[in-house]
Amino acid sequence: MVKNKISTFLTTALPTIFTGKAWHSPFMLIHLTLYIYSRQAMSSNLAWKRHGCYHLGSEQYFNMPLDKALVGCHDDWNALDHFDPTTNSRRLFSRFFHLRTVYGALQDGFNLVQRGNWTYWIQRPGSNNTGTEMGLWSVSRAAQPGVQTLNGTFNDQVWLLYTNENSTKTWSFDCKEHLWISSPFESGVTVKNLLPPYDTYTLDESLSSINEDDKPPFFGCLANVTMDPFGYKVLVPTSQWVAQNPAITKFTPGHDYRILSQANSTSIDVSLEFNVPMDCDGVTSSVSLNVSSSGQSAGNGQPDVTQVQCGQVQNPDPAVLVGTDVSTWYWNATLVNVPDGVVTITVDHAPAESGNATTNVRVFSPLRSYSLVRSGIGQGSPLATERRGKQRDSFPRE
Repeated sequence: MVKNKISTFLTTALPTIFTGKAWHSPFMLIHLTLYIYSRQAMSSNLAWKRHGCYHLGSEQYFNMPLDKALVGCHDDWNALDHFDPTTNSRRLFSRFFHLRTVYGALQDGFNLVQRGNWTYWIQRPGSNNTGTEMGLWSVSRAAQPGVQTLNGTFNDQVWLLYTNENSTKTWSFDCKEHLWISSPFESGVTVKNLLPPYDTYTLDESLSSINEDDKPPFFGCLANVTMDPFGYKVLVPTSQWVAQNPAITKFTPGHDYRILSQANSTSIDVSLEFNVPMDCDGVTSSVSLNVSSSGQSAGNGQPDVTQVQCGQVQNPDPAVLVGTDVSTWYWNATLVNVPDGVVTITVDHAPAESGNATTNVRVFSPLRSYSLVRSGIGQGSPLATERRGKQRDSFPRE
């Protein structure tokens, strides 16, 4: 994700992301020996799973770690619908693009300054003696003075740190020495990361004068910083910090989950988890159901939401990607009178507990989140078990 952070925050061009192309995809396609790439069908597609085991290797990449690509044809997840609003990369990109609208420097700032780098060179196996620079980089981005007028909510400079180390590492330097970690802000300023874990740092005084006269004020120095593997931080003064928008972080039983329903069973337990505390009644009001039914159901009424419970998540799933939120609040409910078919659960502008913020995923879709659940009776149902949809005995005979 470091490369996406660079293309989103360090360049003025509008980054284009094709979700579903390579993200989370275990499938490898090959056109030429030098052109191997990953792809993933977004809609539910059994054919991609059936052809999902790649064993041709690579002539271009040294010891290429194929991992999941070797066994993709055995993983049922690959046959599911992948328009999942809770996907961590989708939520991270949404945050990236939201920050570009708030901070004018991240959107259009032409003044990109390298504040320093604490790096070393290595040669990796199979690199043909091509060196790789490793370590920590510090850059800032702002408007070009006298040339640009930015249009964000905040238009001051933004400070970015990033690393390509594949392990957690701490950098510590004396702020009075030449290797000090320089910032674009004045000493004494407290800065806060715009991405989780939203860590804060108070900048120490350096020996570098802002006015270049060896007198105060001095540029702020970061005495030490710890970075996660392939980590990055986007830092602004606490007075300009903007919180994350509410987002759905997890849906249970799972997006496009397949349920083998039983006779006289028309209820489904569901759970939504969010990254911030939400308004319980507001979330309930924002949820709507749409059923594409097979016509088989033991219930007589309309699908409805019942037995709502809300509260704080006690043991959230850990973040898989650097910069993504974890769950803090849950909404549990039971769906009743659900017939066999495809159930679309829509969450439309669910309000947060405080403020006017609502769930907002406008980067990839309108202001709504959708999740699917499929229900069918028995192993022979093509709705719940797609493999049966291809078999001759799944169709009635006269």
